[in-house]
Amino acid sequence: MIENTTYIKCRPSQLLNLGDFLLVILLIPVLFLLDEMIGQQLPNGFIPVKLEIHVIRLPIYLAIIAILNLVYHILRVYCTRYEIDTEELKYYSGILNRKHEFIELYRVKDFQVDRPLIYRMFGMGNLIIYTSDKTTPVFRLQAIRKPEDTYTILRSLVELNRREKHVFEVD
Repeated sequence: MIENTTYIKCRPSQLLNLGDFLLVILLIPVLFLLDEMIGQQLPNGFIPVKLEIHVIRLPIYLAIIAILNLVYHILRVYCTRYEIDTEELKYYSGILNRKHEFIELYRVKDFQVDRPLIYRMFGMGNLIIYTSDKTTPVFRLQAIRKPEDTYTILRSLVELNRREKHVFEVD
């Protein structure tokens, strides 16, 4: 029997949120310009007084929404964790409603390492795992460090697990 030790514990990188970061960085100056334009261009009496204060504050509201969206995405990535031990691949996710997903290693069929340019610049990549699991036929470990090393360790654990459980793949 194999000892049940965790071989890999990792989290996805915040690089997954690069698009959201860039959107907020570009949106905030645009919203400040919009705030100035609304203050200068809005004629008096054009909008009812009760609604005017909200129209003037519209850029602030939009900035708050953009920042809250960015915080949500950062927390979503931060609360995601992958663990690989001798028996299974574990995936934990969720901010308030936690989701725990487990994939038995003997169910793993194939692997693919995907390294987009931006990830390669930071030594990261995606490890895509194809399984015979009914609920998760394709599982992605996104934006992890050293995906080739993770693949090598995971592949050897899959082979070891299959030998121990006497499971053989039949196509």
